[in-house]
Amino acid sequence: MLLTASFAHADDVEETKKQINSIKKSSQYIYAEVTAATESEAKDLAEEILYEEINKWAANQKKLKNSPTFVVNNKHELYTSMSMPRGNMYRSFVYVKKSDIQPAENTQVIANTNPNANTQEGSSVSLIVPDAVRELAACTEYSVLAEKIQAMKGQGRVKSYARYAQLNNPDACYLAIYNTAGKVVAILTPGAQRTNIATGQSDGVANYRGCGAIGFEIAE
Repeated sequence: MLLTASFAHADDVEETKKQINSIKKSSQYIYAEVTAATESEAKDLAEEILYEEINKWAANQKKLKNSPTFVVNNKHELYTSMSMPRGNMYRSFVYVKKSDIQPAENTQVIANTNPNANTQEGSSVSLIVPDAVRELAACTEYSVLAEKIQAMKGQGRVKSYARYAQLNNPDACYLAIYNTAGKVVAILTPGAQRTNIATGQSDGVANYRGCGAIGFEIAE
C-alpha cells in the first residue's frame, strides 16, 4: 500500500510539472515561481513577484498603462513538494492569464453571500497597486505615513501630495484617510468611484466623516 501511494504521489508531481512547463511556454500567461523551505514562504514570495511582473507587463499595455489600479481575475496556484539536498523544499508556481487583467475604473467587487457560491482556488479577484502605494498602505500611524510620503516625494516616487482641502483635483489622487487619534484607517484609489486598497471593496470619503485625508499622486 505504501509503495502504491508513493507512485500515485509521483504521478501527481509529474502532472503538475507538465502543466507548469505548458504555461511557461505559452505567451498568454504571466507567472512567478519560487522554491522555499516552507509552503507559506514560497506562496508569499511567488505572489509578490507575480504582482511585480503584472505591473511591468501592464506598463506597456495601452488599456492598462494609464490606469492607477487594475483587477486580476482567476489567479491560480500550483504547489509541489520536492526533495532537495538540504531537505524538503516547496515550489510555488502562481500564474494568471493576461486577458483576465482589467482596469479597475468603475469596477465594484461585491461579496457573494450565497452559501453555495464557488469559493474554489482561482476564483478570487486581487486589486493590484503600485509598490509605493502598497508601502504606504502598510502604515498604521498618520505620523509614519506623512514622513514616508515626504520621503517618497524626495525620491521621485510621489509626484505631489497635499491635504484634501488643498487638492486641485482630488479624483486624480489616492487618499490616505486618518482619524482624530492619528490612526490611518483606509487608503482609497483615485477616481470618482474609489476602491479601498485593503478590502478591495467600493469605498468613498463619505464613509469617513470626521476624519482627515492626504491626497497623493504616484510617479511610478
